Amino acid sequence: MPIQVKQSSPGHWVIRLVWAAAVVGVVLYIPARTQLGTVGDITVAIEFAIAAISLNLVLGYTGIISLGHSAFFGIGMYTTAILVVEYGWSPGWTFYMAAAVAFVVGCAVALPALRLSGIYVALVTLSLAVLFPILVKWNKLEWLTSGPAGINGVAYEEIPTWPFVGELRGRESAKFFYWLGIVLLVIAYLVSRGIVKSRVGRSLIAIRDNQTGAAVMGVNPALAKTLVFGISAGVCALAGSLSALRISLANPDNITISLIGSITFLLVMVLGGAATLWGPIIGALVYVLIDTRTRKAGTSGEGIINTVFNEWLNFKTSPASFVLAVIILIVVFVAPFGIVGLLKRLANHVIVIVPRPAGHAGDVPVLATEASADVEEAPTS
Repeated sequence: MPIQVKQSSPGHWVIRLVWAAAVVGVVLYIPARTQLGTVGDITVAIEFAIAAISLNLVLGYTGIISLGHSAFFGIGMYTTAILVVEYGWSPGWTFYMAAAVAFVVGCAVALPALRLSGIYVALVTLSLAVLFPILVKWNKLEWLTSGPAGINGVAYEEIPTWPFVGELRGRESAKFFYWLGIVLLVIAYLVSRGIVKSRVGRSLIAIRDNQTGAAVMGVNPALAKTLVFGISAGVCALAGSLSALRISLANPDNITISLIGSITFLLVMVLGGAATLWGPIIGALVYVLIDTRTRKAGTSGEGIINTVFNEWLNFKTSPASFVLAVIILIVVFVAPFGIVGLLKRLANHVIVIVPRPAGHAGDVPVLATEASADVEEAPTS
C-alpha cells in the first residue's frame, strides 16, 4: 500500500525540498569532483537539454511537429559569432540578441507554416533545417557568415570572475562554461515552466488534444501557436550561443545545426519524456553520457563493449549509434512516456500525492503522475 501525502502539506514540501537538495548536490558535485572531460560532456548535455526544452514546448505540449530546431540553434550560434567577432560585442549581450532574432524568425516561419497541419508542418520545418547550412555557405552571404570557412575566435577576451566560484581560466574554463550552461538551463526551464503552468500552457494542451474544441472555448490557435513557436525558437538559440562560445567557432559543417541536430533534439526529448518539464534534461544527460562512454569504450580496446562489438561482432565503426538505437527502442516499448514517465509510475508504488480537487469536498487520492503539475502526458497517436 503506497503512502498517501496530501498536496501542499508539510510532507509534500519535504519531498520537494529533498528533490531540490539532490539536484543542487549533483550540480555542485560535477565541477568539484569530476574530471574536466566529464564537465565538458555535461556542458554538451546542457546544450542539448536547452534545445530539447524548446522543442518540447512546440511538439510535446502543443503537438506541432517541428524538425527545424537545428536552424534556430544555428541562428543563435551565428548571431553570437557575428556580433562578437565582427562587431566586438561582449559575449554576454549576444544571448539577448540571439534569442530576439530567433524569436522573430520563428514567428515568421510559424505564420505561414501553421496554416497547414500534421505532416505538412513537419515538411516546412524540415526544409528549414536543410536550408540553414546551405544559406550560411551561400557566397551572397559570405560577407556576413564567412561562408564555408565559418567564423573563428568566438570567445571571451577575458573570462569573467563568477561569484562564489572565483576565476575560471585556462583549462578551468570548462567549468566556466558549465556554470554558464547551468544559468541558461535554469532560464530555459523557468520559461518553459512559466508557460506550461499558465493559462497559455493550458491553451496549448487544449490545442494539442482537440484544436476545434479549444477554438470553441475561446482559444486563438493561430496566435497561441505562433507565439509558442517564436518563444521556442528563442530558447533554442540560447543553446546555440553557448555552443559557439564553448567551441570558439561557428561553422556550417557543425553537425548540430544540420538535420541530424534536429533529430538529436527529438531523440533527447522522447528519451527523457515528452510533455514533461524534466524529461528533456534527463534525456540529454542519458543521451550524452551513453554516447560518449560507448564511443570511448569502442575505441579504447577495453571493456565489455569492446569485446562484444569489436571482437565478437567485428564492428568497423563506433558502436555508440547502435547502442543508442537499441536503448531508444527499449524505452519506446517499456516506457512510452520516457524515462521521467517511467520513474513517476514506479514512484506511485511508494508514494501517492493526494490533490485537493477544486469544487469538491474532501480529498480524492490519485496517481502521482496525474497529480503532478510537472507531467502532461503526450498523446499516444
